[in-house]
Amino acid sequence: MTVAKRQANYLRLTNTHYRVQAHSPSQSAADSAHAAHVPESCVVKGVLLKNRRNGKYLMALAPASNRLNLGWLRPHTGMELEIAAEEELQRMFPDCDTGAVPGFGQAYNVDMIWDEHLADPDQLYLEAGDHRELIEIDHDDFLQLFGTYPHACISEPRGG
Repeated sequence: MTVAKRQANYLRLTNTHYRVQAHSPSQSAADSAHAAHVPESCVVKGVLLKNRRNGKYLMALAPASNRLNLGWLRPHTGMELEIAAEEELQRMFPDCDTGAVPGFGQAYNVDMIWDEHLADPDQLYLEAGDHRELIEIDHDDFLQLFGTYPHACISEPRGG
């Protein structure tokens, strides 16, 4: 598989320059970072969340080196959020492999919030839609694509 169709179309429509970074099969964003030989802090982990009150989805983006803190999201979203079930991922992202949550929620009409730590790296890597490739974009392109979405400190280093 290469870049998921919706993501590729979105990147084309936004005239975003990107590169595809192949790596050995992985099961998590942190594994992808290791397999692709890039820092975990530069790999964007997408987490699909569901509002307990109305069932609306929200995608949270954080560095693969961190873990999402659901308690930190509530003041910024006003939502009672929980992690979406695996079967919901397949329904929301039908052109992606199971568990390969794409980082471009815009391509799937999903609202987003991103961790402010993602504004630091010169290059960022997002899930391409399978467990074998990452989409690499430059810092400026990341801010162009995600700058209008809310961002805050929503994650903390694993084990922290």
